[in-house]
Amino acid sequence: MSNKIPNLTLSNGTKIPALGFGTFEDVPEGMYNAVLCALDTGYRHLDCAWYYKNETEVGAALRTWLTQNPSVPRSEIFITTKIWPHLMTPEDLRWSLDSSLQKLGVEYVDALLLHWPVAAERDENYEVAKDPVNNGYILKPDQPAALLAAWETMISLLTTTTKVKAIGVSNFSTTHLKPLLHTSHPPMINQIEIHPYFPNTHLISFCAQHKIQAVAYSPLGSQGQTVRQGQTVATVLTDPTLQALAAEKGCSIAQLCIAWGIQRGYAVLPKSANEGRLRANFEVVSLSEGEMERINGIAGGIGRKDGKGVRMVNPIEMFGFDLWEGEDE
Repeated sequence: MSNKIPNLTLSNGTKIPALGFGTFEDVPEGMYNAVLCALDTGYRHLDCAWYYKNETEVGAALRTWLTQNPSVPRSEIFITTKIWPHLMTPEDLRWSLDSSLQKLGVEYVDALLLHWPVAAERDENYEVAKDPVNNGYILKPDQPAALLAAWETMISLLTTTTKVKAIGVSNFSTTHLKPLLHTSHPPMINQIEIHPYFPNTHLISFCAQHKIQAVAYSPLGSQGQTVRQGQTVATVLTDPTLQALAAEKGCSIAQLCIAWGIQRGYAVLPKSANEGRLRANFEVVSLSEGEMERINGIAGGIGRKDGKGVRMVNPIEMFGFDLWEGEDE
């Protein structure tokens, strides 16, 4: 095993560590100690967002750790934050970034992403406005125009301020990405769901073709369950093929998934508030070509003959429609 984490290079030359630490957690208070532990372990890539509601705790931990480790400059830590769909207007987007910077206690973020390819309404408190009938999001009428306007604001933040080093998107399909490819600054990152049950190979290839760096959230596939022939079956972390391979190599399934992702050429963002798992995830194993193929083949055995696997994260109820209808086919 090795904890030497490679850097990937974005289209503008910015370096991004291939292994990051995801900060989404149900208990915000626990994130302070988790971030301290992650930084102590060696993680230099923190993935944050407005939606996670814990950037104050992340920022406090970051400041504490940097004070305790004066030999490590802020520039060595790659920080991402994301814009939630209800803050997509130019004014609100700038407000969201400034709010995140203040909570994180930093002067800039290394990457700013649009969290979803959706533009929604907000209330007077900068929270999501909800439809009083179905409690769902209230979407703006012209989604393509709203998203393009938001992207132009992202470009402006990149080119006219020092608050952002790189810009990108999250959960954007090829259909969502194509209009942005014709702007002056196409996305540099697309953070998407990728794990052995959902390899997302076509979208990764499309991103690579257009110099967009893929970044994997849920790389352990642990946010839900998948389906085999209509039946709920084990999660990625209890998959029989991965269990057997992990036993052979003397490592965890999480370590296999992380190594598989890094060796496929993208950054991965495992998350854990458990100190033992957090540290173990940082010990990256090396996979042979044959071992890679064994993991590659898993998606074909869970009810999809095309090998494309099954998506676990799809907020249909939140947004009121399937963001990727037809895309996975």
